Amino acid sequence: MKNSFYIAGGDLRSVYLAKALEKEGHEVSVFALEEAELLKGLKQIEKPEDFKKAKNVILPLPCSDGEGFLKTAFSKRKTKLSEIVEHLPEGAVLMGGILPEEIVLKAKKSGVSVFDYYRREEFTVRNAALTAEAAAAKLMEMLTESISTVPVLILGHGRIGRLLSAILKALDAKVTVAARRCSDLAWIRSEGMTPLEFRLIDEEIHKFKVVFNTVPAPVLTKERLMLMDESAIIIDLASEPCGTDFFAAKELGITAEKALGLPGKFAPKTAGEILKETVLNILSEKEDSDAR
Repeated sequence: MKNSFYIAGGDLRSVYLAKALEKEGHEVSVFALEEAELLKGLKQIEKPEDFKKAKNVILPLPCSDGEGFLKTAFSKRKTKLSEIVEHLPEGAVLMGGILPEEIVLKAKKSGVSVFDYYRREEFTVRNAALTAEAAAAKLMEMLTESISTVPVLILGHGRIGRLLSAILKALDAKVTVAARRCSDLAWIRSEGMTPLEFRLIDEEIHKFKVVFNTVPAPVLTKERLMLMDESAIIIDLASEPCGTDFFAAKELGITAEKALGLPGKFAPKTAGEILKETVLNILSEKEDSDAR
């Protein structure tokens, strides 16, 4: 079944999502993507009021810039998410990544169906795999020596930590993974990596030239950074507000990168395809549910 989509904001993932949906024969209109060369032939939505005709709206990941405005890399316009939502017609479907609670409530109050695709397992697993692959590529860009000679510490054994450790191990890196749960520590050992209890990080962190953080909590504090080798590299993969005191890292001369949205930078076409499949899954499931 062919659908009509309004795609609002985002980075190259949104661009490739629009192209992928168009290629499958869906009707696609775009908003706040006017500077994306690949989308020049698509219908451009000019203002939030035009969303009153929308049936299916797709917001980016993350959909907000943290101040309530639509996140976009291909537009200079500043649009409040609430402006878009208030014009959606009853019965419309709104899909986005990390949707703010106030937006969800506002949309539902207007009779709009809301889905956060970032909460769906098929999306988060595949997105984590792309993030891990991109994180390994980013590290190799930053290193001046072979990855096989660099001791690496990964903080956290969630989806990204687990997938990243496997990639780095395959590249012959010396990988240690820090976790809190006994079960995670057992899995880390069985997967061929060195496990490290979180409570022992302060005693061991000086040994590592590279530290990846996947924990969205303040784990790399100034006090802990002071224990690190000043030539170390930190790559923080956790969602905002991340887990690194970047100001302290700069003061201490430690290279620390906030590496958010890596799939959109390293593999945007694949990321767009994953998003397309997730969006179509959501609509298919909704249709099945409505038919019952």
